[in-house]
Amino acid sequence: MRSIRSFLNLDTPDLAKIWHLHHRAYGSKSDCTVVAWDHAVLAKPFFRNEQLLMAEDSSEGMVGFAHWGKNPEAQCVGKDVGILHRLCVRPGEDEDAIASELIEASLQAMKLEGHDRCVGIGAFDDSIFYIGVADGDGYLGVHSSDARLLRWMQAGGFRPEQATECWELALSNFKPPMDRTQISVHRNSIVSRILGHGHGGWWQSVVFGHCDLSTYQLVSKTKPMVELRLTIWTPEVFVPGVESWIARMSLSAVGSDLSNDDPRIEQWIYLISECLRLLQTERKQMVQVVIDPNIPQHVQILQRLGFKTKHHGMVMSRELSQFEDQ
Repeated sequence: MRSIRSFLNLDTPDLAKIWHLHHRAYGSKSDCTVVAWDHAVLAKPFFRNEQLLMAEDSSEGMVGFAHWGKNPEAQCVGKDVGILHRLCVRPGEDEDAIASELIEASLQAMKLEGHDRCVGIGAFDDSIFYIGVADGDGYLGVHSSDARLLRWMQAGGFRPEQATECWELALSNFKPPMDRTQISVHRNSIVSRILGHGHGGWWQSVVFGHCDLSTYQLVSKTKPMVELRLTIWTPEVFVPGVESWIARMSLSAVGSDLSNDDPRIEQWIYLISECLRLLQTERKQMVQVVIDPNIPQHVQILQRLGFKTKHHGMVMSRELSQFEDQ
């Protein structure tokens, strides 16, 4: 017999075990250790116990969990949109039934809190949990290799909303692109680092509180003003189970309205190149970024810098008004 209940502090080892079993089932090396759970999830001031649902079997113990909520500072999906942050179930004959019960309980809870719509897994650039832990930092959505999770989401009424791709660059192979245009940008620009947690304010500080967060800016020499800003984060080395040797960044600030010959494209390439060179001096080994592959400017920039695709995913969504009618 199974029941769904809210998270208790004693459940953390079970969360780590379920995470491990779920991700190994589709070949992922991602692990969320007990310490990683504490720093990357449970210690966040916006974490709520009742939003982390545990599926408990009377004879087997914990068999799955679903984590739901919202991002009150969301820029893209909307501040009132519910988010299914994570859904993990240990492999077994009854895995579909367990996942269905967890999804139903999560959607019902979101509906009671007034949400009319839900996205998952995570919310792309508006994701706030599992940063530095999950494949693609929780930005990837449903991993293309996780057929079980895709099946559960589709059965729960979720439909594809946004394709995602995780691109990766080995810093040992990185050489800055250097042509006449890049030389011109170099002569007319200065790249500097903003110390501390940059310009993102208190919300960015708490979301990335377990990470080393750096913001870099490109300033024009001709008109002394900040042209571009780029934030890069790396999980702190004191958190076991996270890949602290991999740096992450977001291209959300790169406008999708830029034309292919817009000079800002070359500025972005130069700014990112300078950041990658600095990461090399800090002995970082890899850089990852999750993008929407339907934004050609992002693809263009990453290809110029030598990035290669690593993972594919999909953020999915469903209307909760339909859930009420079922």
